[in-house]
Amino acid sequence: MRTHIVDTFADERFAGNPAAVVPGPAFPPHEEMQAIAHDIGLPTTAFVVPIEPAAYRVRWFTPHAEINLCGHATIASARWLFGQDENAGASRLRFVSDNGVLCTERVGDLVAIDLPKARLTVCDPPRGLLEALGTVAVSCAVSSDDVLVELASAEDVSAVRPDFAALARLPFRGHIVTSRGEPGVDFVSRTFFPSLGVNEDQVCVTAHCKLTPYWAERLGRRRLTAIQLSERGGRLEVEDAGERVRVLGSAVLRAGGPETARETGEPRDRGPILVGEDGVGR
Repeated sequence: MRTHIVDTFADERFAGNPAAVVPGPAFPPHEEMQAIAHDIGLPTTAFVVPIEPAAYRVRWFTPHAEINLCGHATIASARWLFGQDENAGASRLRFVSDNGVLCTERVGDLVAIDLPKARLTVCDPPRGLLEALGTVAVSCAVSSDDVLVELASAEDVSAVRPDFAALARLPFRGHIVTSRGEPGVDFVSRTFFPSLGVNEDQVCVTAHCKLTPYWAERLGRRRLTAIQLSERGGRLEVEDAGERVRVLGSAVLRAGGPETARETGEPRDRGPILVGEDGVGR
C-alpha cells in the first residue's frame, strides 16, 4: 500500500502542513487505517477510494483518532490525484465523506477547496481556557466543535505556550487563537488539537471555516489573506462565499513516499514503514 506525502500551503517562506495520501480500491478495516496513520505519524492521513470518474470516497485519520473533516489532507489528496492518468484533463474532483461532499478545483498552481461555513456564537471564555492557553482574550466565540479566541496582536498569537494536557480536558475538538495580521496579511492564527493527538496543527483548513467568517465580518471584506503562525507556517487565501468557505493554497508533492508493510486483513501490529525507492520514510 503506497503512501504519498504532500506539503500543503507551502511557499518560499513557509514549509506548510504535511499530509499522507493512501489510495486503494477499498478502505481497509478501521483498525488497520488507524494503525497506518499512527505509524506514518503525520498530522492527518487521508484514505481515498474511487467511486466514479473524478469522484472519491475519503476518510481522515490523525495518529490517534478518525476525524470527521480535514481540509488540508483533502487538498493533498486532490494534488496527488490530479496527477494520475484517470484524471488527465480534469479540473475538479469530488470527495464524498460521512460529513458531506467536498469539491476541489485546480486554480493555476493552487488547489481550491469548498467547505461548509461554521456558525460562531460569541461568548465569555469557557472556564479554564485562558489559563490553559496562558493568554488574555480580546473576544471569544464557539462553534459546534471548536473554540476561537481573539488576541490583541500577532505577537501575542506567536507567544502562546499552551498547557496541552489542560486543553485536552476541555470539551472542544480544537482551540484557535487569532489576531489581525501585519501589513499584507489580514489575519493570523494558531490551532491546537491535543485531544486528537495533534498538539499544534501546522495549517488547519477547517479552522478557517470559522476564522474566515469571523474576520470577514470584522474587516468588511469577503476575500482575505491568512497566515498560520505554527513552527512550519503556511499561507492561505480564503473567501467567505455565503454558506460556504473557499480556501486556496499550494500543494507540493514530495519526491517519494513510504510504503506500509500491511495489506488489508493482516494482523494489526506496529510494523515498520518501509522506505520507498526515493529514500523517504518515517
